[in-house]
Amino acid sequence: MAGVYWLGQDGNTYMKGDEIGGTTKWIAPLKSPQQLGYTLIDDPVNPTRTPAPTGGGGGTPAPVLNQAAVNNTQLAIDQIPGLLQAAIEAENQRYRNTVSGFDTQEQGQRKTYDESSTTNQLNYDQNYMASILAGVKGLGGLFNILRGTGAAGSSVEGDVRDVVGGVTSNDIRAGADTRNENQGQLDSTLSAFLTDLGLKRKQNEDTRVNNERAIRRDSATSLQDLYGKMAGYYGDAERTADRDVWMSRAGALTPEIATNSNTRVSNYDTSPVAIKAPEITAFAAPSQPNAIAAPSDGQVGSGIFSISDRRRERQAAPAGV
Repeated sequence: MAGVYWLGQDGNTYMKGDEIGGTTKWIAPLKSPQQLGYTLIDDPVNPTRTPAPTGGGGGTPAPVLNQAAVNNTQLAIDQIPGLLQAAIEAENQRYRNTVSGFDTQEQGQRKTYDESSTTNQLNYDQNYMASILAGVKGLGGLFNILRGTGAAGSSVEGDVRDVVGGVTSNDIRAGADTRNENQGQLDSTLSAFLTDLGLKRKQNEDTRVNNERAIRRDSATSLQDLYGKMAGYYGDAERTADRDVWMSRAGALTPEIATNSNTRVSNYDTSPVAIKAPEITAFAAPSQPNAIAAPSDGQVGSGIFSISDRRRERQAAPAGV
C-alpha cells in the first residue's frame, strides 16, 4: 500500500506512507500523489476540510496558485511606496514655487517701503533747511527795513526775532507733521500687505496639507485594491491562511481611506496681493517773513507786522515846532 495524501491548511500537499517513512510535503516535479497511488483523505489537522472530488486514479488535485498573477501584483505593490514619495515631492515642489513667488513679492514691497521711508526723511530734512534759510533771509530783510526807517532798536529787534522765530518754528513743525503722516501711511500700507500675504501663505499651506492627504488616500486605495487581488488569488487556490493575511492588510488601510475620503487635490493661489498706494502728503513751501508792501499813512509794510516810519513823522511836523 502506497499511503495517503491531503491538502494542508497552508495550501501545500502532504503525503504519508510506509515507503517514505512517515509524512512529507509533496514537491513538484515528482509524480503527483495520485500517480504514485496515494489515496486522498481529509486534512488530519482540520478534518472538516472537504477534499477535492476523487476520480479516475485517486482524486482531483487542489487548485493551483496563479503564480504569474501573484508575481505581477507583488511587483506593483513594491512600486507603490516609490510612486507615493515621488507624488508627495512633486506636490511639495509646487508649493515651494508658490511660496517663492510670495517671497519675491514681499522683498519688492519691503524695498519700496524702505526707499519711500528714506525719501520721506530726506524731504523732511530739505524742508527743515529751507524753513531755516527762509527765516534767516526774512529776518535779514526785516532788519534792513527797520534800519532804513530808523526804527531799529534792541526792543524792536527782539520782537522781530520772536516773530520770525515763531514763523520758522511753525514751518518746521508742519514739516515734521507731514513727515510723520507720510510715514504712518507707509507703515499702514506695508502692514496691510503683510497681513494679506500672511493669509495667502496660510491658505496655500492648508492646500498643500490637503493635497498631500488626497495623494496618500489615492495611494492607499490603490494598495488596498492590490491587496484584495492577492487575497483573491490565494483564495482561488484554496490557501485560506494566505488569503486571510492579504485581506487583513487590505482592511487595515480602510481607516486612512475613510478619513481622507472627502479631500480633493486643489490648485495653489499664486495671484499677487493687491496693494493700495499710500496717500502721501506733499511738504508745504516754507514761509518767508517779510514787510514788502508799499508804505501807507506813515506805516511801512503789511507782512507779518507793520512798522511806524519815524522819519516821515518828523518830516510831517510843522516847521515852527
